[in-house]
Amino acid sequence: MADYRIETVRTGYRNWTARNDRGAEVRMATADDDGAQPSFTPVELLLAAMGGCGGLVIDRTARAVDHDDLRIVVESVSGPEDDGRIGRIRVSYEFDLPDGNPKAAEVFARGVRLTHEKFCTVSRTVEHGARVEAVLPDGTVGFEG
Repeated sequence: MADYRIETVRTGYRNWTARNDRGAEVRMATADDDGAQPSFTPVELLLAAMGGCGGLVIDRTARAVDHDDLRIVVESVSGPEDDGRIGRIRVSYEFDLPDGNPKAAEVFARGVRLTHEKFCTVSRTVEHGARVEAVLPDGTVGFEG
């Protein structure tokens, strides 16, 4: 498993830009700030990462099934009892299975299972949790959980 490094810099009040070492950028802001649009919220980026990771894994695990028109929709479902957390994440794989391939549904279902059981680092991390450590400017740990 590779390690990753993302730099997130403040570009305005409640407006941030995340950059990777390869030069890609994505804007983050609150959804209700019209002046910061277009942008993603941090939660939307988490959901996008799950969809993108799932798609990349499906490209490898279900390559025997033509899935060029695959659309992955990731939605958060939260209730008041979730207290600032997402309660459930629903990942929907939407496309028409190709005709003339009787095993297509089985192959695709296996690919989806492998995505979430073995290969998609993002969904597996969300499902099982990860330790978080916040390091303060003086090098001390301000939070560990």
